[in-house]
Amino acid sequence: MYADIAGGTRNFQFKVQPAASISYGRKINSFLEVKGTVGFQMLKSQEPGYFRDSTIIEWNQTGQAFAMKGTAYHLEVMPIFHFLPYPIHIERTDFNIYAGIGIGMMRVDKEEVRITHMPNVQKKSISIPYIPFRGGLSYRIGPHSDVAIEAAFLATFSDHIDGNVDYNRFNDYLFQGNIVFKRYLSPFLFWKK
Repeated sequence: MYADIAGGTRNFQFKVQPAASISYGRKINSFLEVKGTVGFQMLKSQEPGYFRDSTIIEWNQTGQAFAMKGTAYHLEVMPIFHFLPYPIHIERTDFNIYAGIGIGMMRVDKEEVRITHMPNVQKKSISIPYIPFRGGLSYRIGPHSDVAIEAAFLATFSDHIDGNVDYNRFNDYLFQGNIVFKRYLSPFLFWKK
């Protein structure tokens, strides 16, 4: 994640945590699909020793968190655009590139660590809207299945995910790298075939 206490994103000095999701999509035409996704991403801040002592002291004086961990649960809907359109899934090419932008809602359950006289752990929850961007490259592994490599950027409207505000220039954002398995389902119920 990109957050005030997550570490450096430019030099890849941030914690990599697991994420998983499940999606259901409905094809509208040869290049457009509408997809709903529900999932989670685990979050963890950088270790306090990563930051300068003066920074930790400043956060302590302003009541900011210097460490956090938690889980973000997300629900989103988005149109997906296929750059190599196909009329039906049987006629799709071996490779396809896709991308989409949508709307979503996220709930973060977390533990924030602050220092009063001693380290103080506070459990908190926050619900925020976000705009998801997803894109990937898929490969056909059979008539009804694909595997894909996908990247996601969840642009939130809050700087409060990590419990530390205004240390970085932007709000807190989540990033994901996913390996996707896609299975095409028949539009007909199996007992009507």
